Amino acid sequence: MKTKRFLMIAVMIGMAMSATAQEASESKYGNDSVACVTNLSIYGEAYKQWEASKFAPEAISMEMVKAWREVFLNCPRSSQLIYTRGEKIMDYFIRTNPAQKDAYIDTICMMMDNRAKYFGIDPKTGNSQVANIMGRKGLLIYTYNKNRYEEAYNVLKDAVALDASQLQGAYIDAYFKATIDMVNNDKAEKMTIINVYQELSEVLDNNIGALAETETQLETAKAEAEAAGDTEAVAGFDKQMEKNEKNININKGVKNNLDNLFSPFASCDDLIKVFSAKMAETPDDVTLLKRITTILDKKDCTEHKLFLDAAVRLNELEPSPEASYSLGIKFFKDKKYSEAATFFDQATKTENNDRKYRAYRNLGMCYQNMGSLGRARDIFRRAAQVDPTNGEPYLLIAMLYAESSKQFSGDIDSKAVFWAAVDKCNKAKAIDPSCAERANGLIRAYSAAFPAMEVIFFNDYNEGQSYNVGGWIGETTTIRARK
Repeated sequence: MKTKRFLMIAVMIGMAMSATAQEASESKYGNDSVACVTNLSIYGEAYKQWEASKFAPEAISMEMVKAWREVFLNCPRSSQLIYTRGEKIMDYFIRTNPAQKDAYIDTICMMMDNRAKYFGIDPKTGNSQVANIMGRKGLLIYTYNKNRYEEAYNVLKDAVALDASQLQGAYIDAYFKATIDMVNNDKAEKMTIINVYQELSEVLDNNIGALAETETQLETAKAEAEAAGDTEAVAGFDKQMEKNEKNININKGVKNNLDNLFSPFASCDDLIKVFSAKMAETPDDVTLLKRITTILDKKDCTEHKLFLDAAVRLNELEPSPEASYSLGIKFFKDKKYSEAATFFDQATKTENNDRKYRAYRNLGMCYQNMGSLGRARDIFRRAAQVDPTNGEPYLLIAMLYAESSKQFSGDIDSKAVFWAAVDKCNKAKAIDPSCAERANGLIRAYSAAFPAMEVIFFNDYNEGQSYNVGGWIGETTTIRARK
């Protein structure tokens, strides 16, 4: 009996939507403000009690659900909490009545549509939040019923088209999974996966780039506050930096998951086959050429002639940092480092932070291969400025230092470069845990090259002392003995 009554609530909501009285009223509390306020209070207090019970199934109140339904139907613009709390209520019904879950999912869809209608502008920020709401709608459809992947795919696709920057990581993840389902069920061609992968990768790259820029601004502001002795401001910046770093890690995690989901569809042979056919159809499609060069680069499939053909054609049709980057990759593979450096330098002008970082990184590697280690380090430092959360530039600098050991003579000077190299490795893993394994491997190798304790002693030094590494390195480090 109770189950039937719960189901009726969802059905009644659906039946009433076409005739909701709110359409004829601009009042926040609908035509009957007294009834609305009363029901808001009833369901609000009961909801808080249910929430306090950690949403225990036995603690749900039927009176709460009834009052919530009245508010939803008769004064839908009274509060956004109607929709966020309504999600929790529908979640309860879905979990306790799985056979009827599609009816409740339909109710959730109506809720999200209404929220977009009445709260399309976020009252807190004054900005549109429609794309975010639609993204959540698509996520919930897919989460509750994977068989409704096509519906979820279309909703999420529209949300991305509205404003991709509003989409949270979970929405992006669901969109790509739904895309894969579309292809696996022959409702979309394989190219759709590639297109959506590239589209979402760019969204995540832009998110990470914007957050990295915020990180730099917060670091500067914090340094100014520290210099001024404003401890309260410093603490505030620390909190903001912690939140910002968390968001960076979330986006990087989603990006990593996206790459893992894409891998089964991303063998070089598969990509070349799909892209060759598409390029044959539309050889002057600039968007396609960008997609080909970008994805083949990411998947290390640049040896194939298709990559060079696409890069050259893209540069002819639309000379740009992106086209320059692709040509730089090809020349680098051919060990023509001077030519590659010219194109990578042009590629650093891009607005895409991920591509800008890779351009600086590759430019530094060109100078490294040309023997200009000091220049290479300067460029790796620029790469670190573009993405201050990435430890790779410091590992590259560490390898430059170790590589230059033969440029220094003497028992101490020739070994001091390895102290400086280990310092960079430690910095790399401190700011970027994802590179810890690689950093630790280099640390073990470089630590083995430290001078023995007796060498340090006979040169009138002690462990723990500061030491200035001369030459082009010019850094202060700490003396350590080989263990």
